[in-house]
Amino acid sequence: MTAIPINETVPILKGLNLSNEKLQKTENANKMLLIDIETSNVCNLNCKYCFRDVYGTKEALKSELPLAERLRLIKEAKELGCETIKITGAGEPFADAGVWDMINYANKLDMWVMIFTNGALLNKEKIAELYKMNVSLIVKCNSLDERKEDEMVGRQGYAKKRNEVIEMLMDAGFNRSKPTRLGRDLVITNINKDEVYESLKWCRKNNVFPLFRPLMPIGAAINVKEWEISKDELKQMYETARETDKKEFGIEYELTLPYMGGVWCRQLHYAIYVNILGEAYPCTGSKKLLGNFKTESLKEIWNSGDAKKIRNTPYSSCPLRESYWRGEKNYDCV
Repeated sequence: MTAIPINETVPILKGLNLSNEKLQKTENANKMLLIDIETSNVCNLNCKYCFRDVYGTKEALKSELPLAERLRLIKEAKELGCETIKITGAGEPFADAGVWDMINYANKLDMWVMIFTNGALLNKEKIAELYKMNVSLIVKCNSLDERKEDEMVGRQGYAKKRNEVIEMLMDAGFNRSKPTRLGRDLVITNINKDEVYESLKWCRKNNVFPLFRPLMPIGAAINVKEWEISKDELKQMYETARETDKKEFGIEYELTLPYMGGVWCRQLHYAIYVNILGEAYPCTGSKKLLGNFKTESLKEIWNSGDAKKIRNTPYSSCPLRESYWRGEKNYDCV
């Protein structure tokens, strides 16, 4: 197997619960396991560190993929073997009414859906509806301290609403299954680094998947360099977290980057990212254009020479962040 084997004992999110056997079979058959798809660029926050802040506006873009094309994209992904759709933005997914059709269509094709959301647009009724669907939610939660969170997302009063939504999601049962259907999205910065260990323990105690990682140095994040954590400090933090996991929760793993808690990234080997404009890239952080869904089929993009070369290239950690940490001028995933 080209990819480094994953640690199957580490608690994971429903939709990412893969085995090394499945990964090997997927690689041998040249199949796709996961696709990142964006909804509209519309967003109700103004996160100072947003890596998707690359379009210069929080409004809808004129050339966004229409819903019908997004549904066709999902269908073509399924035909390539894809089992999980990850909805990442470009803005807040639930600010786009089309997200519900995307979920329903994916579910009809027997695909699981993972959604990154800030949670502010959810309520009990929407949460109840989502619980009936094949959906996992990863909620932005950099800090339970409302002042810190509001500073990071650029919107006063957001954190209070978000905290209420997390409680509603837990009450609805999103964190009662194994694997869990609830994740916590935390970007580690100098603003919230003193809370990271307690945040990890909170996740373990509440059966919430911790998606903790450093800034991705693109988009708006390049303007908050004072928030950055160095690689050396990050590794020290991860080692402390690893010791905490072993001592307090009996979870054992080798230190991994870029994610804390033994979580692995295999994006470049089994997945692809298509943004709201139809542009396809290896990863959300990459500038390596593989093709455009408006003019090519997903199968053509997936089987292009560049895409195959990237899938067959071994890597560990996050190539983008490692390239950035090395000080390379044109840092990228590939």
